[in-house]
Amino acid sequence: MGFEAKGVDTVAQETRDTKRLLVARSSVRAVPFNIINAALLSVIFFGHVEPIAHASWFALIVLAALLRLGSMWRAMREDRVPTGAELHAYVFLSACVGIGWGLTPFLLTPEAPPILSHAVALVIAGMAAGAAMTSASEHRVVMAYTIPALGLWGLSIALSGGWQSAVVALLLIGFFLAMNTLTRTYAGTLTEAVTATAELKEARNQTEAQAKAMSLLAEQNNMAARRAEEQARANAAVLANMSHELRTPLNGMLGMTQLLQESGLSADQMRLAARARESAETLTLLLGDVLDVARIEAGRLDLQLDDLTAQSLAESARKQFEPEAHAKGLTFEIEVNGEGDRALRADASRLKQLTHVFVGNALRFTSEGGVTARFQTRIEADDKARLRVEVRDSGVGVPESARAHLFDALAADKMDANIREAGTGLGLHLAKRLAELMDGSVGFEPNEAGPGSTFWFEVGLKASQKCDKYANGEQMTLDSRRLRLLVGENNAARRSVLLGYLNSFNCEVTCAPSAGAMVEALSAAAYDAVVVGLSLDDCDPEDAANDIRSLPSTAAMTPVVRLDDDLEDAVARGAIETLLRAPVTADSLLDALHAALDSDPAAVATLRKIA
Repeated sequence: MGFEAKGVDTVAQETRDTKRLLVARSSVRAVPFNIINAALLSVIFFGHVEPIAHASWFALIVLAALLRLGSMWRAMREDRVPTGAELHAYVFLSACVGIGWGLTPFLLTPEAPPILSHAVALVIAGMAAGAAMTSASEHRVVMAYTIPALGLWGLSIALSGGWQSAVVALLLIGFFLAMNTLTRTYAGTLTEAVTATAELKEARNQTEAQAKAMSLLAEQNNMAARRAEEQARANAAVLANMSHELRTPLNGMLGMTQLLQESGLSADQMRLAARARESAETLTLLLGDVLDVARIEAGRLDLQLDDLTAQSLAESARKQFEPEAHAKGLTFEIEVNGEGDRALRADASRLKQLTHVFVGNALRFTSEGGVTARFQTRIEADDKARLRVEVRDSGVGVPESARAHLFDALAADKMDANIREAGTGLGLHLAKRLAELMDGSVGFEPNEAGPGSTFWFEVGLKASQKCDKYANGEQMTLDSRRLRLLVGENNAARRSVLLGYLNSFNCEVTCAPSAGAMVEALSAAAYDAVVVGLSLDDCDPEDAANDIRSLPSTAAMTPVVRLDDDLEDAVARGAIETLLRAPVTADSLLDALHAALDSDPAAVATLRKIA
């Protein structure tokens, strides 16, 4: 409310100042006309007007007109708005000039020829109309000038006697009223135009101020994100060192308990040693999960790419979990659907880790019945593939109080007590983060018929071009370095919007106002993608995209997303670029970047919305 009131006050002040400036500038033109007309009338007055009255009248008009100009002269010379006192003086002197013209008919003697009366009438009417036009922005100036001029003229006509004089006086009054109405109408229109201009100027100033504030806020957020990223990396390093220090005594505990179990213990002692070894193994797995979460948060997790199939992943799960299921008296079934034998490029160990989390939890919370794991491969266009794994159990199910935050990291205050005591919070959160790194997601559904739950994860992979394994050890580093993006846009408001969206997508952004600056930036450093806005300083955005493709280096291969305000669809693929409809939304910009970075799965996995 305070900001809006300030804007209203600013517009009102700007309107008042503009109206005063119009009056000051009109005074330069009005004063010479008054003196010139007085001089012309003086020429034809000779011989028909008393010399003393003539000289006094001429001196009154010339002196009042010059003083009238002088009241505004300092403001015009200093190029400023006239003060209130200067405007009051101008109104008073305008009234003096009006009195001078109103006295003109009284100068004529009865013997004066009719042509002089006609000349006087013409000059007074013309000067009154001129005053109404030049000073219309300040109605009080018009009234101060025309009331004495026309009033005294009408009085002189009325004093001449006869009904004809009365009629002429009435006509003069009608002329005054009509001119006053037209002047008010003109003044109102002029005021509206001045006010509209002032409001537009104030709106532009506010927009520029808001754009500057948004840009500053985006920079501050960027710096805060960098500091948070650096802190996360430091925390990951500390956790990595801690894990190394903790693994050594844990390995010692595992080894010693194993030797202790083989040393001929009694049944009770063997049971205690088995519990100690089980606890050490659980702690080792938990330590590995903590380290993986820390690596993901710091953006230092590496995926080792290899060829695998859904069938091989299913067989691995069967070998690992079938003995445990039989030991608990449960059935364990494996189903492979879709193109289960099609080779996929993925990190097999991480997919096994995801499967282990879901199947392990299902077995843990199921005491009777069984567990079914379904593996499905779906091949899409451009050798893309989706691998979906569903784990269905007949266990106790998930309490409704825990479902909303089931995949949150250690949400102890929001998690059901039974779930929290079972220790599944970190494992499910790790599964969620791993799936997101592989362009996927996780989910949960209660079974429609019977007890239990169905947990699933789905990841986006590339279908292998070969049927056998190859390039073993190939590494795809997902260091979450924050994708480096170059934005070309010279409009401050639009640039701030793009900057804010991209920073929220885990991107580090460099801005350039022109195509030349973009080419220079691409020549100096490597960028994951370029976003070209709607306006640049030196050329059309479409030409800028062509300039990037013409670079004599690998920078010419940089994916380009270009905004287009005439696009029908939100996102469209062009010949050399991905087109994005403007105005931009966060979702459409994210979709456009996914489309542009389609050939770079590491970049797509890194590109994500962050809180």
